[in-house]
Amino acid sequence: MTTMDPEELQAQDALLELEELRAQLAERDEALAAAREAHARAIARLREALAAAEPALDPALLSGDTVEALEASYAAAKETLARIREAVRREAAAAVPAGVALRQQGRGAMSAIEKIRAGLAGR
Repeated sequence: MTTMDPEELQAQDALLELEELRAQLAERDEALAAAREAHARAIARLREALAAAEPALDPALLSGDTVEALEASYAAAKETLARIREAVRREAAAAVPAGVALRQQGRGAMSAIEKIRAGLAGR
């Protein structure tokens, strides 16, 4: 049986410790990769849920790789959608004058009595 000198024993111990540290590092790398994949899936599910909550939003407007960034883009997109809806509402309201029935457009304005006479004349 050969005996190793103390320096050889220390070198062998250092190599064993190095291999153990490499194995731990590989395990942590695998755990980190799994956590990143889980995070990406969670962000994708959140993006889908936000898009489903407001179907009028184009899903392309929802961007970001973090929850905070995705929520911020969702808030901005909803604000834009609200402004567009308000502009469309105002435009639609301006297109039809209040108090004038569509069937009477083109006849000119009629007073209430003129409307009654016109209605009775059709009998």
